[in-house]
Amino acid sequence: MTSSRLRLAVPSALALAFLGAAASAQGLSGLGATHIHGQPRDQIRSYPSDAEVMAAWPAAAKAKALGGSAVMHCVADDAGGLTDCQLMLERNHAGFGAALLSLAPRYRLRPANGGKRPNGDEVVITATWPAPETPVDWQEKPKPGDFSTNLTTAAWRAGGEGQAVMNCLIAKLGAMHDCMVVYQSPAGKGFGSMALRFQGLLKLKPATVAGKPIATGEDIVFDFRPLRPGVVP
Repeated sequence: MTSSRLRLAVPSALALAFLGAAASAQGLSGLGATHIHGQPRDQIRSYPSDAEVMAAWPAAAKAKALGGSAVMHCVADDAGGLTDCQLMLERNHAGFGAALLSLAPRYRLRPANGGKRPNGDEVVITATWPAPETPVDWQEKPKPGDFSTNLTTAAWRAGGEGQAVMNCLIAKLGAMHDCMVVYQSPAGKGFGSMALRFQGLLKLKPATVAGKPIATGEDIVFDFRPLRPGVVP
């Protein structure tokens, strides 16, 4: 799984009757073997380097040049450590989940101000083996107006603003499949199901190692906002 994230800003229709609101792509967030979701960047104090993630590559899988990825969910304590880490997803079941869990102590957030985190304590972490040398990229970068969706009833009642992260497998030719939602905020409003509607529309180039395409997982981040009827994106 490449650790770069595709981030889409998705203005959603305000109610079921209004469809076709546009979405704009904000681009890639860069290379890396691991990513953290659920916390703003300024709250992330440290995380393992690509070399440290690669060092955790399960020996038997590495000997066969077998790549894979995993996702875990953790809770941040007031001191910034991660507790109660649970495996959410493992691709290529060859020890990648256990490898990611073993790295949990290397992820740290800043200590909570006033004893409580203003943005909650949920942390979702993804990691990939091998770390790509070039990330997944667009075959054709989306333009404003390329994507639209209607809000779920719960999302509409919540004001229409939210975020969802889906993790997908990207094949060696760039085809995307097996997408799963790994993070939603606010939870329970349907932003994950809204994100999944776009999986057949995203056209990607695969990540590479040593100039050769590899099958990877990819985190795709969707930022939703309501688009008022009659407003041009």
